[in-house]
Amino acid sequence: MGKKKGRAKGRSAFFAAGILAVAAAVFFFIRHDAGRERVRRDSGLNVLIITLDTTRADRLGCYGYEEAGTPRIDALAAAGVLFKDAYCPTPLTLPSHASLFTGTDPYLHGVHNNGTYVLGPELATLAEILKSAGCETAAFTASFSVDSRFGLDRGFDVYDDTFQEGAPFKAINSERQAGEVFDAFRDWMEQRESGRFFAWVHFFDPHLPYDPPSPYREQFADDLYDGEIAYMDVHVGRIVDLLERQGLLHSTILVLAGDHGEAFGEKGESGHGVFIYDGTMKIPLIFHAPENLPRDRTVRTRARLIDVFPTVLDLLGLRPPETTHGESLLSSIAGRRAADHPAYLETFYPRENYGWSELTGLVEGEWKFIRAPRPELYHLASDPGENHDRIASESGTAVRMNRTLENIVRRAAGAGDAGTRRMTAEEEERLRSLGYASFAGSGRAGDRPDPKDMRDVLRLTQDARAAEYSGDFAAAASAYEELVESIPDSPAVYVNLALSRARLKDFESALAVLRAGVERIPDSEILLPRLGHTLLVMGRPGEALEAMNRVLDINPRHVEALTVAAGILDGARRRDEAGALYARALAVEPENRFLRLNYAANQAASGRMTEAVAEYERLVADHPGDPVLLEYLGVAHGVAGDTAASVAALEKAAGIRPSPSLYINLAMAYKAAGNIDGAIRSLRRYLENPHGESEAAVAAARAELAALERERR
Repeated sequence: MGKKKGRAKGRSAFFAAGILAVAAAVFFFIRHDAGRERVRRDSGLNVLIITLDTTRADRLGCYGYEEAGTPRIDALAAAGVLFKDAYCPTPLTLPSHASLFTGTDPYLHGVHNNGTYVLGPELATLAEILKSAGCETAAFTASFSVDSRFGLDRGFDVYDDTFQEGAPFKAINSERQAGEVFDAFRDWMEQRESGRFFAWVHFFDPHLPYDPPSPYREQFADDLYDGEIAYMDVHVGRIVDLLERQGLLHSTILVLAGDHGEAFGEKGESGHGVFIYDGTMKIPLIFHAPENLPRDRTVRTRARLIDVFPTVLDLLGLRPPETTHGESLLSSIAGRRAADHPAYLETFYPRENYGWSELTGLVEGEWKFIRAPRPELYHLASDPGENHDRIASESGTAVRMNRTLENIVRRAAGAGDAGTRRMTAEEEERLRSLGYASFAGSGRAGDRPDPKDMRDVLRLTQDARAAEYSGDFAAAASAYEELVESIPDSPAVYVNLALSRARLKDFESALAVLRAGVERIPDSEILLPRLGHTLLVMGRPGEALEAMNRVLDINPRHVEALTVAAGILDGARRRDEAGALYARALAVEPENRFLRLNYAANQAASGRMTEAVAEYERLVADHPGDPVLLEYLGVAHGVAGDTAASVAALEKAAGIRPSPSLYINLAMAYKAAGNIDGAIRSLRRYLENPHGESEAAVAAARAELAALERERR
């Protein structure tokens, strides 16, 4: 399944006694007054959070979309509580999930983009808290964006983030479909023992390029994004059915939440990440707990993704950490008057991916303010499409909201309110270190280009991606060549241009592009690994090793660089150096089968047979019934001199799936154990069907068989 951990990393034990308070009674009620709905807290509930990546709220039937194919999600909403007006803090997967599981905004948890940030141990995660409260914890993810290396795995006993079994490392676009994620979750649910659980299931399907499986591809041929959501909806339903079969649905808090939305060309964006308009910032949010929450309730009070964390804890009778930014939604659910809390918004994607200005923003009351080199202001109540910028006519509102936004960020950095006093140099440096340089004294959004002024360039990036998706790599290369001129500080543009040229078999040109990119951006964790790969593919391992070593100077935990460098060193018979790099890679990704096999082989080649046998035994224990692993184990036992263990492992492998190599190895093991009849029997089976074996190997087997038969006579 996924990686299993004896204890959570970081602060998983984390002073639970001092920060958690379990309700004295098993459950209790929020008072039921006229016009209010029943809410029952219960410390014995299970928790299941399903995140719907890249899912717009307005593409679900329960949010009023008539073309939706979402009957199972709609049924959950009808049997639970739907928040009509919910916001994520950022249109990016990793930082939004970091907010979901810590109840904090990015300016506190510090994760601003996918792929380059790690959630630190300073903040308690929901998994850590619920594990300390007695829950068995497990996560089943669908995208590299939330891989365990980025810190979301803290507190989970099982973190299943395996996308392609046996692959050497995970590409940044690694993902798996909802059906595979559901299967992993189902297997865990069916194998676990009784007791409370907290599980997270992550579905990633509605991402570009939209490509749902049949029959959804055909049923939604006019809108494949809807088809992806319809396919995902089926697996949401399968989860509900599984809980129902196991008798757990009525004792489980089930939360369905989007992490961000998707743009379809509005405001010049297709996809997500660059802007913070509502198409990418409004999310679906549904709570379902039939014995503890009202049914068929729509709440219009604004909710935020960061509110899920304290709401779940409140429903369990637990007190959230003091660092929590979110607020429990139980009062709103119960029908009590609750003021809308301001929703903080940000995206660092334009700055870190294109060299443009980051954007921050605030939704407060009926207004939305976007802090940019040219700020924007929208009255959402009368202009939900954000078509009419009111910054000129409502300057007072803009000034007030900008000041509020500054205060939010500055307080998080310990710098106090904007305008009340001058910040110290240390406070300004703290803001800069958090990425909020424009809040460090100037009060301006910065001097980088405003993303909305770069829409022509953004459209070109989208055209280039579309050409790639369609397989027109010549058109993609042409577009990326233009982009290199327009945004020369974007590492991804050089990589995409190089990949397009490589797919056109122009490897020298691809290499030249990557070298130009590295010269422009010498410390890029995006460019340098691709340069190393390209050099390796072109048969230049020494230069490839140099490139990967540069990556490791920047990030010593870079799994791809560690793996490639180890392989190059192994090939050069520098076994000890290679083994050390394999061990470092495994410390980051301990479940990686490719790495484990190579590490075991490296230890065997280095003469460390005890270590090699131990690793093969662990692999067999994690993958029982795999004949290849059993064969490796049998050979390793034989080299180590344990002939009985060698024969036992090889016989077991032959009983599962015999092969020519297995019969040869078994013959050698029998011979070493003094079992000549067994060796003869295995060689005969080898010679019955030596498919794929070389003539020399077959001839050697015949000669060995003849010698053994003479010896037996």
